[in-house]
Amino acid sequence: MSATCSVPTSSTTNRPVMLSRTSGAMALTIRIAGAGGMFLSHIVLARSLGVVGFGEYSLAIAWLQVLTVAGKLGLDNTSLRYVAEYVTRNELSKLQGFNKASTRAALLASTSVAALVIATVFAFRASIGEGLSNCLFVAAIMIPLNSLRQIQEASLRGIGRLFESQISTVVWPVLLSLLAAVAWQTSLSNMTSLTATILHLSAIVTASFMVYQFHRQHAVHGDTISASDSCRQQWKHTAMAFLFAEALIALKSRACVALAGLLLDRESVGLYGAMEKFADVSVLASQSLGLIIAPQFAALYAAGRYPEMRRLMKQGQFLGLAFTLPVALAVAFFGDYIFLLLGPGYRAGWTVLMTLLGSACIAAFSGPAAYVLQMTGYERTMLLITAASAATNILFSLLLMPAYGIMGLGIAQMATSLVWTVGVRTSLAWHPAWQNLSITPHAIQNEVPV
Repeated sequence: MSATCSVPTSSTTNRPVMLSRTSGAMALTIRIAGAGGMFLSHIVLARSLGVVGFGEYSLAIAWLQVLTVAGKLGLDNTSLRYVAEYVTRNELSKLQGFNKASTRAALLASTSVAALVIATVFAFRASIGEGLSNCLFVAAIMIPLNSLRQIQEASLRGIGRLFESQISTVVWPVLLSLLAAVAWQTSLSNMTSLTATILHLSAIVTASFMVYQFHRQHAVHGDTISASDSCRQQWKHTAMAFLFAEALIALKSRACVALAGLLLDRESVGLYGAMEKFADVSVLASQSLGLIIAPQFAALYAAGRYPEMRRLMKQGQFLGLAFTLPVALAVAFFGDYIFLLLGPGYRAGWTVLMTLLGSACIAAFSGPAAYVLQMTGYERTMLLITAASAATNILFSLLLMPAYGIMGLGIAQMATSLVWTVGVRTSLAWHPAWQNLSITPHAIQNEVPV
């Protein structure tokens, strides 16, 4: 077994790497079911919590999503890349070493982040407010659970276990919907934001345990040898690049809720949070398909099969658009019925919802191009694109929010999607695989370390 992490150009296995009709249909079916569960949970929570309570819950979950990025250390996307490569080349000892190292690092980082959040909230509890503080305490517990689960799901995708890597996206929102509906119907008044966050924790615990069992069952084992220094350094460089990129992506996509929480009232936060969550339903399929086929890009690139990479990119873009556009149109067309289900107070978010749906449709045209760049050694390029998108989001939000309130946040999100789409599509056009250049993965790999 080689002691280095250089990229061989032969001796690859014959694992399937194209997005077949069966796997594509399975991915889309799972995501449709997950989108339905998410949609249902949003309706139940928005109606049972009211605008202010939903605002506190949304803020806590938004911070959970942002802080999970720090807890993962970029190791979920790193898993997509290296697990697929090592399985393709049958380098099982490196795979074993990577899985152990990534689990230890993520566990340490995520628990440290959770402890820091709890200490910070406790210190500033008076200024944060009791309701939001309690929600943040519960959200902090979910940081290690989310971090480890998402890394394990990425590893399962890397070895081709599509169903096991995606089914939690259906389980936890459906379970949350059921728990919230029961709690709401058995309470005498509106459910509190703390109760909703605790129910969210219960659903995440169930999903995390299920993914853990799948990961144990399908783990690929090799010789128990320690990873070489070159391997550890390469993993570290790649993970750091992914960590910076994902942190910027979190700013690009989630900064609006955090900024609203700092500069606007709780009612505005709840209104924008509700509209954002409904708009997010339209992009679940394209995001999931990108994650599913990301390791296939890594495997195809490692094998030098560029024409298949281009076909896979087209398939992913078509399937993403085939879900995003109809769902966005359906949400827009049936908006009045949605607001009727949500209850009083949410109808004022109609124009924001339309803006966010437009933003989602713009982003859908980028397809899985970002994953092509990430999985083939162009992390530095992705960092620049993501930094430009995050800066656009924050700048436009700060400029427009004072005059236009949450509508300014929606416009900022649309501008961000435009910058993102133009950036990744332009960069993809210059990729060697799109210009039929014969460049080895090792040559590109040297472009990336941060």
